[in-house]
Amino acid sequence: MTNAELMKLVGKKITVYFKGGERGIYGTLGYADEFSAKHDYRRPEYFYIGNTSFKVSHVRKVVESEG
Repeated sequence: MTNAELMKLVGKKITVYFKGGERGIYGTLGYADEFSAKHDYRRPEYFYIGNTSFKVSHVRKVVESEG
């Protein structure tokens, strides 16, 4: 997964599976600027779902939800 591939999914409902884990996190994918405004701090190059922030390098697989 590349940063550009994940950026195309911002605003969409997805499930993210992280390296070293079996369970995924489901929700709407956001990017650092929105997360920073909401939580009053900046984490460059980070994506988020809900209150969980992560870098693309931690992502093993992404499944886009339909609908």
